[in-house]
Amino acid sequence: MGARENGRSSRARLASSTLFGAVGLLLAGLAGCQKAAVPAAPPAPTVGVVESRIMNVPIEVVPNGTTRALESVTIRARVRGFLTERHFEEGAMVKKGQLLLVIDEEPYRVALDSARSRMAEAQATLRKARESKAREVSTAQLDLDRAQLVLAKIQEKRNAALVARKAGSVEDLDKSEADRRRWESQVEADRANLAQAGADYDVGIAAAEAQISAAKAAVRDAELNLGYCRMVAPIDGRIGEARVKVGNLVGPDASGGGAFSDLATIQQLDPMGVDLRLSSRDLDHTTELIQGGLAVRLTRPGRNGPLEHPHAGRCYFIDNNVDETTSTFLAKARIPNPGGKLLPGEYVKVRMTVDELKDVVVVPAPAVVESDTGTIVHVVDKDGKVAVRRVVAGQSFDGLRVIARGLDAGSPVIVEGLQLIRPGLSVKTEPVVITRRDEQGTKVTSADGRAGHGS
Repeated sequence: MGARENGRSSRARLASSTLFGAVGLLLAGLAGCQKAAVPAAPPAPTVGVVESRIMNVPIEVVPNGTTRALESVTIRARVRGFLTERHFEEGAMVKKGQLLLVIDEEPYRVALDSARSRMAEAQATLRKARESKAREVSTAQLDLDRAQLVLAKIQEKRNAALVARKAGSVEDLDKSEADRRRWESQVEADRANLAQAGADYDVGIAAAEAQISAAKAAVRDAELNLGYCRMVAPIDGRIGEARVKVGNLVGPDASGGGAFSDLATIQQLDPMGVDLRLSSRDLDHTTELIQGGLAVRLTRPGRNGPLEHPHAGRCYFIDNNVDETTSTFLAKARIPNPGGKLLPGEYVKVRMTVDELKDVVVVPAPAVVESDTGTIVHVVDKDGKVAVRRVVAGQSFDGLRVIARGLDAGSPVIVEGLQLIRPGLSVKTEPVVITRRDEQGTKVTSADGRAGHGS
């Protein structure tokens, strides 16, 4: 029994040894095959490069701004009445002097006719005062009574002579003396009447002239009120919605509070104004720039991102005070706006060139990489291999980045294919087509990557 068990155990060990040996030989054979098949090296990747170059780079600031209409007029009803006509389409462009709205004119025509009638009456009164003969009548009466006084004096002397000669009666003398005194009194009264007639003549003319002046003012007031019934556009621009519909009562507050009905608003849209709040520390420099004609460009929100307004404008105004709360001052720009694509009240970005960096090295902005160890760019060295340059990068402009330190002009900087490279890797290069703006703001391309303003 023990012999048979020992035999089976020996055969099992033998079979196991044989199996392990076969597996070992198989693994050794596979290992030998792997060592023999050496894979081919991958081809060098192709990367897009742009040569760094020297150029002058404008220093730009991009403050926030708000569009404002340079001229805005609200049409108000200056007389009270029912709105009877509207001669514009809401949102349409209107011209200066164009008829817009009409208030019922009939009551004001009646008032004008009444004022003109009072004017005619005052003119007739003046003619009557000027043609008055009261002074002539008083003068004639005075002359007549003076003659009577002379006769009374002569009669008195005659009677006195008769009494002296005892040829006349004392009663006749007394009567002639009384007549003389009566005519003296009458002459004095005639003089007073003549003076009063002269005064009345002057006063009558002055009063009539005053009435004419008042009548003229009343006529002018009635003409103005009638004129206010027809409202015209005082400026060129786009008119907004009609705030009061035809048929409604409009005009000043009936209580006399001074409120007027707002009927519509016209705003000048071309050119468009832009309000800017700038820091007071830049006041001196900004003043110099504006005096020299500071150009501005405007960027506004769009459906697919910021949109640059195609027309450049200029700053033209600086306010006369600094806001003590924000330490900023108000500046204004004027931007051409053909077609009225800009509307007042929109928040925008305003790009202004305030200085210039002379002869600085620039590279396309995508070439500058912010790594854990700092800012770097990848270049292709003279052996065609990737090398890393640690740089100090400055401001961006028009898709370019200023390199203040760490890179020389003329270095082939890798712009495309950065995800395919590592330091020391051999690469193939090809020039990159990049996009830039020309002086008019139009997008143009350059096959060699030479972008920007004059070198």
